[in-house]
Amino acid sequence: MTGEWWVIATLCCGLFLLGTWIVAGRMSLEKAEVPVGGKLALLLIVAGLLRVALAATTRGYAADITTFSAWAAHAADGLTSFYTPGYFADYPPGYIYLLWLVGKLRLALGIDFDTPAFMVLLKLPAILADCATSWLFYRIARRHWSGTASLVLAALYAFNPAVILDSAVWGQVDSVLTLPILLGVILLEKSPAAAGAAFAAALLIKPQALIFAPLPMLWFGIRFMRRDRNAMADLLMFCGSAIALFSLVILPFAVHESPAWIISKYGSTLASYPYATLNAFNLFALTGGNLAPVGQQLLLLTYGTWGNIFIFLIVLFTAMVMLRGQAPSRLWYVPLFLSASVFVLAAKMHERYLFPALALALGFHIVSRDRLALLLFAGFSTTQFLNVYQVLSLSHDNIYSVPPLDPLLLTVSLANLILLLILVRVGYRHCVAAPHPEADQAANG
Repeated sequence: MTGEWWVIATLCCGLFLLGTWIVAGRMSLEKAEVPVGGKLALLLIVAGLLRVALAATTRGYAADITTFSAWAAHAADGLTSFYTPGYFADYPPGYIYLLWLVGKLRLALGIDFDTPAFMVLLKLPAILADCATSWLFYRIARRHWSGTASLVLAALYAFNPAVILDSAVWGQVDSVLTLPILLGVILLEKSPAAAGAAFAAALLIKPQALIFAPLPMLWFGIRFMRRDRNAMADLLMFCGSAIALFSLVILPFAVHESPAWIISKYGSTLASYPYATLNAFNLFALTGGNLAPVGQQLLLLTYGTWGNIFIFLIVLFTAMVMLRGQAPSRLWYVPLFLSASVFVLAAKMHERYLFPALALALGFHIVSRDRLALLLFAGFSTTQFLNVYQVLSLSHDNIYSVPPLDPLLLTVSLANLILLLILVRVGYRHCVAAPHPEADQAANG
């Protein structure tokens, strides 16, 4: 992209950070209540129209746009035979249903490929997910904040440059993955059956949902350890709904496949792109490992081995937070920590895998009212935007690898590492050093 586009991108990030700083300094629980229903509707409409305009006028990431377009057409020709032998399709069935709908609508409306109308249609599921997530944040915030403050918090997500870039410009579907993850977090304590269905839906959309598996595993494990008499019933409801939804969704495809086809599908997807990091600005990128083989050595061990060690430490810290913590916000902190730490420290990360952390950081701020959480939301939003924008910009010049010594790569990678250290400090303060239900209020002072 041209230098002018980089100026516009920098301005967008600057305005977002300025707006977040103003929010941090001026919002409070004591604001007078005013009707905001109409304003919320207007906010969502404007956010949606902005995305539609960008979707229609931007090229997106060519490889993903081409792939999703082909999948939409292929699914429309026959949904149950989508996974034909030899046909490249590394997504699980969940998002294929949406692409089938896109393909059918394209045929019904007579829309040609490579037209602005089709670009909007192809990006529409992610755009709708963005708007739905913004509405969800407003509903969550109303339990903790005034109506005006809740509206502002929803706006921080609705007009987040990193969120808009991912869905409306790039054309990816990370927001479609993030929405059921958020629902799973919200529902885990109150409705295990619904939470199980939500996490299953996320897994059906992208395998990256497995990053969040420690949350329900630790949640139920600790309840069993503490001899919660409802733990078994809740676990059965969680697993039952998850298995039922997962089985129902894959059933139409399983008719033409072997019994273990879905396991092979996830296994092959997770095994693809065996690099230390694939344009993800993280610790391994900081050490010169962008697109380095996962088996390449770094300080006596391979990148893959270091990644596995870090994953073990991540789960260990997560378990400590869940065991020690009592504050309600820990159920937001844990998936936030999993998302951010795996992106920064694990191998085989792509540039967009940090995306769920943005929503989870905002949710954590909403329920904890911790200003450092808002700093993390703003910080990760900025690093994610710069990371994705750099990759997208280079792709338009047919360059698909950020140079290992690129100044922006090194700077953003270091920033992500610093943000992760701040995140660890926040978790220790909230859930380990002050493991009481009042920790949210005490930590915020």
